[in-house]
Amino acid sequence: MFKRFGSKTDMLQEVPCTIRFLDDVEPLQVNFQKSVSGQWLIDHVCTHLNLVEKDYFGLRYVDEDKQRHWLDPKRPAFRQLKGTKPMVLCFRVKFYPPDPMKVKEEITRYFLFLQLRRDLHHGRLLCYPPDGNLLAAYIIQSELGDYDPEDHKAGYVSDFRLFPTTKQTKEVEQRVEELHKTMGGQVPADAESNFLKKACTIETYGVDPHVVRDRKDTHMYLGATHQGIVTFEGNKRKHFYTWATIQKVSYDGKMFLVQIVNTPGAVQTTKFVVGFKCPTTAACRHLWKCAVEQQQFFTLSASSQAPRLKAGGGLFHRASKFRLSGRCQREVLADSDSIRRETPKLFRSASFTSGSRSRPNSVVKKTNTLPHNRSPEPETVKSEGENQDSQDETANSIPLEISGDQLDDTILEEPEVSISTGNAPYDPEQTTVLTADDASDLEAKIRDAEKEREEWRNPGLTNHVNEVPASKDEADSTAVPPGVAEEVATLVDSDIPTKTRRGAGCCKILTVSFILSFILLLAVILFVMEATVDNDFLGEVQGRPEVVDFKEHYYSPARNYMVDKVGFLFKT
Repeated sequence: MFKRFGSKTDMLQEVPCTIRFLDDVEPLQVNFQKSVSGQWLIDHVCTHLNLVEKDYFGLRYVDEDKQRHWLDPKRPAFRQLKGTKPMVLCFRVKFYPPDPMKVKEEITRYFLFLQLRRDLHHGRLLCYPPDGNLLAAYIIQSELGDYDPEDHKAGYVSDFRLFPTTKQTKEVEQRVEELHKTMGGQVPADAESNFLKKACTIETYGVDPHVVRDRKDTHMYLGATHQGIVTFEGNKRKHFYTWATIQKVSYDGKMFLVQIVNTPGAVQTTKFVVGFKCPTTAACRHLWKCAVEQQQFFTLSASSQAPRLKAGGGLFHRASKFRLSGRCQREVLADSDSIRRETPKLFRSASFTSGSRSRPNSVVKKTNTLPHNRSPEPETVKSEGENQDSQDETANSIPLEISGDQLDDTILEEPEVSISTGNAPYDPEQTTVLTADDASDLEAKIRDAEKEREEWRNPGLTNHVNEVPASKDEADSTAVPPGVAEEVATLVDSDIPTKTRRGAGCCKILTVSFILSFILLLAVILFVMEATVDNDFLGEVQGRPEVVDFKEHYYSPARNYMVDKVGFLFKT
């Protein structure tokens, strides 16, 4: 009569979802069963793109609370996506390789190139203006080929989305045109390789920014890369902690905690904890998972060594558990040597914005990023002497034009978080790196941490924690870039060690458990001693010698004493 929840028929039901790619054209519609795991969906997308080195990539989605997540390969995909409407996932680079040229296949490096091109446009790949202009020139060379004064009229760079809108000025475009003229002879693969070689040397390479605040209530961005954990304040890199100096990463509520172990040539090892506060607990949990996954992927020699970590537990909520679900980088590089197949063909896509700016006479066309097994239908017949090599094939070909009206307007774009929204040039001179010069400050930090531990145990004696503003206007006074939460409360930083808070949580659990156990035991004793229910089992228990002796020597005297003191509670 009623359909059983979680039945086999229900789990075999297919659910539609949409996959967006790095070039933002031709989304893929996929139907999957409710029982399949996230790994099945990732494998399906990588097969569609003809990707073999798929460990660097992942699928990201945004839940109903506007919180971003990476699709967990081990968990069922439907359980992770059932709260998202519409069900849209974005194919993105999850792990940026330290040396992109060690990636074996060209198609894998090309998708990394697309991700970095996207990062440069959205302001995530912050760099000096000369470096940014050089990267933009490599993009133009990859998509247009050698400079030709007849085809490339003045202002042709304005057709491309290279930088954030506020930073792509006419002066910048002219400088990119000048650099493009000097890159003759580079086929698309060469230009993209030079782009990757330059991009991996930039400090913001591979940074996925998360909104945090420090103890001084300063708005910052924090990211985890192959090198460690880095923070940015405005256009400056503020802190940088390498994985070698990080002993533990955890979180408690909204507080993201990093335990630093530094041995600056001293006899005694010094430790301290750095804390950053996130807008929500869900954002902090996501940041913790990202940091742990980055650390394990780039530092472990084998995925079997990945520990199962736990953090964020409390009295009224469960702790979050996490473990690396795939292979580590060393295993990926070792297995890439065994790849034996023909070089997949590429169909490169352009990066201009349709109708965003006035175009010159030479219109730049745009293609889809399609896999080898889904080649687009040719518009013209190829000549017999045409070179079939993938590099030369795309160097001088005219791709198909796609208008912006052909895209599905109902598919939402994933919010991109840029490291900086200002127009000031990139200035990393204020970077604070953990060096031997910090040795004199470590002892003071440890003393401060011990002092805050005592203050945490006695909160009434201190007010060292900044209070959250009561007025909404004060909370909304801090600006947050588009795509992040609309309202972010005033957040604080904390250097309180994690052991102190974890110990306080254990004491609360033990105290509550003891009180509940005592109340339950007292209720059982009162029921057995006072019950007059006609029940064979209860009568047998009440007639036992030890129960009769307990009632005569202990319970009855105590009961009579209480009756004398408070007669109206117990009446015979």
